[in-house]
Amino acid sequence: MKKQFSSKTLVALLCGAAITLNTAVFAQSNPTVSVTNSPNPDNPIIVTANRAPTLANNVLADYDYIGPEEIQQAGQTSLVQLLQRQRGVEITSGIGAGGSSASVFLRGASNGQSIVLIDGVRSDSALNGGPTWESIPLPLIDHIEIIFGPQSSLYGADAIGGVVQIFTKDGSGPAKVSVSTGYGTYGTSVSDASIYGSTEGEQKISYSLGVSQTLSTGFNTIASNNPFALTAMKTGYVQDAITGKLSQEWSKGQSIGIQMLQSRLKNQSPGFNAGDFSNNPDYQLTYAGAPGPQQAQTNISQLGTYSIYSKNQITEQWKSFLQASLSNNNGQVLQDQTPYSPAYSPITKTKQNIYTWQNDIAIGTDLLQILGERRTQNVDTTQYNGYVYPYTNLESFSQSRNTNSVAGSYQLKRGAHLANLSIRNDSITGYGPQTTGGAAYGYFFTKQLRANVNYGTGFRAPTFNDLYYPGYGNPNLMPEKSKNTEVGLHYDASSYDIHLVGYNNTINNLIQYGSVNCPPSTLYGCASNVSVAKISGVSIGGGARLGNFVLKGSFDQQSPINQTTDQVLAKRARTFGNASVEYTHNKFIAGLGGTFSGQRTDISGTDATSGNAYNGAMGGYSIFNLYSSYEIEQNLTVFARWNNMLNKQYQLTYGYNTPGSNIFAGIRYAMK
Repeated sequence: MKKQFSSKTLVALLCGAAITLNTAVFAQSNPTVSVTNSPNPDNPIIVTANRAPTLANNVLADYDYIGPEEIQQAGQTSLVQLLQRQRGVEITSGIGAGGSSASVFLRGASNGQSIVLIDGVRSDSALNGGPTWESIPLPLIDHIEIIFGPQSSLYGADAIGGVVQIFTKDGSGPAKVSVSTGYGTYGTSVSDASIYGSTEGEQKISYSLGVSQTLSTGFNTIASNNPFALTAMKTGYVQDAITGKLSQEWSKGQSIGIQMLQSRLKNQSPGFNAGDFSNNPDYQLTYAGAPGPQQAQTNISQLGTYSIYSKNQITEQWKSFLQASLSNNNGQVLQDQTPYSPAYSPITKTKQNIYTWQNDIAIGTDLLQILGERRTQNVDTTQYNGYVYPYTNLESFSQSRNTNSVAGSYQLKRGAHLANLSIRNDSITGYGPQTTGGAAYGYFFTKQLRANVNYGTGFRAPTFNDLYYPGYGNPNLMPEKSKNTEVGLHYDASSYDIHLVGYNNTINNLIQYGSVNCPPSTLYGCASNVSVAKISGVSIGGGARLGNFVLKGSFDQQSPINQTTDQVLAKRARTFGNASVEYTHNKFIAGLGGTFSGQRTDISGTDATSGNAYNGAMGGYSIFNLYSSYEIEQNLTVFARWNNMLNKQYQLTYGYNTPGSNIFAGIRYAMK
């Protein structure tokens, strides 16, 4: 892959910015996304669970929190790999370099059944549904909140499995600079730099600016059991990203601000020119083997989130937050010319505009929240119709839809009692109103011990791909709908904590490939509401702080069943978990972590080369990672990480390799 700018240039650029920017430049975010980092990292302030800052001990939803320290120790790890190490989270890998087409499952729900917010702005692909995880740059992330269970009554469509909110760094206090760079296996280099802070006095200006670049020559992603006639091929990637925030408190309790994140990922994946399936006469005789010459196809993904907001203290009890945001997710695949077919470059452009007005009204110790929101989604794409022969017919479609929403919630606190009630109505073009709700109750038996019970409903709107894709789309689809019940028991003390959650989530109208109510233009089937899924399980997590040691662990036992076929949902394991131990002595930190998963099953099929059927079974795995860091002097730290120490060969998608044993080392300068 060709570098777009060097790591040295990147670092020099930000060092120069640190010298020249004495005053405000970019930053501060809005009240629904900003988190004042808690002095106690074991009891952080969580925003996403209630759309308002809440001490973690008082959060009734099941959640995970990934702090800045864990992200700093990530090294060459991708965002998806970092999420893999969290309780309740499973992942799949893509087919190429840079994590292309990776997916994240929250407590068994699919990638399209959860949503991602970046500093409060929703980011997903309106065409295919779900976030494009590989486009989100981990080096620019400050911390992450993961909220499990249906959150549609707070966030609307698609929040069946939960919500992941990603926070970039806020600026506060004197200007600070952070610069980091490192190099490792597979020719991987990761560099980032940032400046952040705020001015003093009245009408304070807060700012932050960060840039990052990740490069890799990649590894062979094609496994020996690949069923698609692909052979070994090493593929690489480059990702450039920038994030910025700027805000001003123009009067006490009154502030305005802007924020943005933009990322561009250019990666490679092994494949064939789609036209060769129709145009190669030799392949047409047997429909076996490779349809044409294999090529390293280039994929370009561009992600952006942008917003402007106003935060206002209307009265002592009433806070208003008004935001206009834009989110886009664009992609292009560059397929080279072959002896049988011309070059092919399908393009997809998706955009959504979101306008939100949230009002938080304090009633004694309680909080009433009233919200209005409008979301407009647009998709433009040109693709081959892969469902109708010949497969080289280029077809385009351009579609849009609007969602108008109103929501309300009430958070109650009375002594040892906690309760949350929420309701939301989303009116979507073509579907009419979709109403969801949630109720939760918690009780503190002691200051440390709490129990809770939660109930919530959610829904997922069909994607534009489900509705309109040539030869597959079905405009007759109904939204998926879910009902979730869970109970939890939590113990939080200064030296250790433990969390036990049991849940049952039933999803109706599951959208899959089928033949129900298909339009005439689909000859072999279409997107159909053909299944019911039931996901039940138990999730256990905890940690202990023993002198210089910190121990953490989690274990998930789940039953993610497609009740129509009585089969386990694809790529889900019945058991998975994590464990880690970290040791700190003065300026030295060292940690060892492990992740394990039981057997999973991918989609079955027929091997393109041998003609034999395969069942898609993927064995279980255990992988171990080691990391360390040492502060050489104030603000200057060296660090190293060794992922997959035992070089475990395992698959997250059938027929495709994951990274083998790999090391990474670097240096970081970060003002404190």
